[in-house]
Amino acid sequence: FEPPVNLESNIKIEKVIKIRHLALIQYLTSRNILKFEKENDLKEVHYTINSKKYFAIGFENQSAGFEIRSKYAKLCIGKKDVSLISNQSLTLRIFEGFFDYLSFVQISHSKNLEQSNYLILNSVALLVKKIALLEKYENIELYLDNDQTGDKYTTIILEQFPGSLDLRKLYKNHKDLNEWLTKGK
Repeated sequence: FEPPVNLESNIKIEKVIKIRHLALIQYLTSRNILKFEKENDLKEVHYTINSKKYFAIGFENQSAGFEIRSKYAKLCIGKKDVSLISNQSLTLRIFEGFFDYLSFVQISHSKNLEQSNYLILNSVALLVKKIALLEKYENIELYLDNDQTGDKYTTIILEQFPGSLDLRKLYKNHKDLNEWLTKGK
């Protein structure tokens, strides 16, 4: 494994391993993500910024970059891109961020839901660049945020793919699926 280096920002990935650090496990637990061990794209990422050492939860994207999250950090190392998890399904479930995806996986363990593919946008702005990915799916389920930006991108998808389902009503009194899982369920 040769970690990507972002030369523009002096950020360098030192190592990528399974999540083991207690602080990261506690952070996941605080977000009510309890079943994370089987998530292949979820890693413990150790990195340096200007020679200072850090570690965080990393979620890999399609360009071998990592979305980085911890109690103290929210950034992307490497190229910003979507994450696509394929299960050879004709159903696609779309999430803004990986904590919403992890929340869905957490919930779905007890619901016996059909298998699907998952598109984690990592930035809703990437949706427009990746809209062609949606064309091959028979069913599209949207789990975007309950805010102005979520409204905008939900409308874009519903206009281009009229059979899509806006499922934000499931967590209507919360910003997103992870907040619902953490606070309101």
